[in-house]
Amino acid sequence: MVPPATYKITLNPLDHAEMVWIAPGDFLMGSSAADVTAILQQHPDWREDWFAQEQPQRVVSLAGYWLYRYPVTVAQFHSCCRATGWRMPAAPPWGWQDDHPMVNVSWQDVTHYATWAQAVIPSEAQWEKAARGTDGRTWPWGNTWQPEACHHATSGAGTEAVGARPANVSPYGACDMVGNVWEWCLASPVGDYAPKLSRTPHRKSPSASGRVLRGGAWQCAFAAYLRCAFRCFECDLQRGREAYRRPTVGFRCAVVTHLSDADI
Repeated sequence: MVPPATYKITLNPLDHAEMVWIAPGDFLMGSSAADVTAILQQHPDWREDWFAQEQPQRVVSLAGYWLYRYPVTVAQFHSCCRATGWRMPAAPPWGWQDDHPMVNVSWQDVTHYATWAQAVIPSEAQWEKAARGTDGRTWPWGNTWQPEACHHATSGAGTEAVGARPANVSPYGACDMVGNVWEWCLASPVGDYAPKLSRTPHRKSPSASGRVLRGGAWQCAFAAYLRCAFRCFECDLQRGREAYRRPTVGFRCAVVTHLSDADI
């Protein structure tokens, strides 16, 4: 656990987004057999193969990088549109609110924004390490489910302001990593996981396009879908639906650097 006093935070000067430093090194990625067993004990009508796409749990090593502390907000995306002439997507039912996470964004939208901000869309390994730290914890705050810690189905429809849940902070200081909105990521290659993959309609296999959603959203009813290790392929990108948009889907960016901890 990185104490709050030692969070390393900077600003992206292009969009004024706060970024937290994710130190280089190893972390535990994915879910263990024991993790899946615990989920099935809570939901005996669920099937073990639904979670094969997040196994096996393994050690992954990453170089250091900066990750946006919060999802990209409506105000930040508006700024990008004004600067570049990009078109805003249709507003969600609750309308645009500047301090809420941007939603209804397609893959083209998020990659355009990242290019403008001189950033990238994080890989799911980068996203997961920032969300759970190095110790394989289930949620950003630890291994015990805390219903009030994140914004999900029991706390109202629609998004809420970023940073509204102080308990929803990772060991590195990244906020809102679970709940509020799903976040676009670059998916790990299929070979990085076990070959057996879910056939249930709402948990589809990763596609050749290499995109995945992470983190859960305001409509998620189950804590199991809000875990740091959960991988969502609901968008069915294997059918080429790159214009997939939902009022539950947003994003954050990363900035990759070759600096070490000693340089930060």
